[in-house]
Amino acid sequence: LHQGALFVHSPTLENIFTLPSGVANDGADEDHPIVLPGISGEEFEHFISWLLHLYKYTIPQWIAPSVRSLTLASLSAIDEDEALVLGVRVYSIIARAREVMETERHPIAAVSPGLSVPPSPACNISHHAHCKVVWTCFWWQKVARQLLHPYNPLAISALVEYVAQQANPDSLNLECKSKLCQSSGRKWWA
Repeated sequence: LHQGALFVHSPTLENIFTLPSGVANDGADEDHPIVLPGISGEEFEHFISWLLHLYKYTIPQWIAPSVRSLTLASLSAIDEDEALVLGVRVYSIIARAREVMETERHPIAAVSPGLSVPPSPACNISHHAHCKVVWTCFWWQKVARQLLHPYNPLAISALVEYVAQQANPDSLNLECKSKLCQSSGRKWWA
């Protein structure tokens, strides 16, 4: 295995290989391999195979859905054996993450944002009062239900996109809806 193949996948390995080993031409070619005492060639091949496999199936492809599943699942769904495998530290991190998500999710669901947003230029003040009522009903009937869904709650990061994709409710001025969505986005991600 040429060290260049490892450099492509890991700056850390590149740094390790640039350190002097104290052996002339160590790792320079097949005639001067790097010897790892106590590790057989077969073991090293398995290790390299694992590294290349890890690179091919990068962590972001599976870690996010796994973490989401763990943090959204009821803690009682994790049986004793799974809890032992996870360990106390990971289990407590999951429990705290769930608590923080619930603490954030409930107030967001309970109060429709943007009610202090002034009317858009395309909406007069009297109609804007109607827009606020419609927005509040829409929020509670559609958005809050998705945020508080017991099995598949809407991610807070997907909230603005979800609202923007919904059909315009009961004569809500489109520019008011746009301003209310923008206000929502600034409130949570600013």
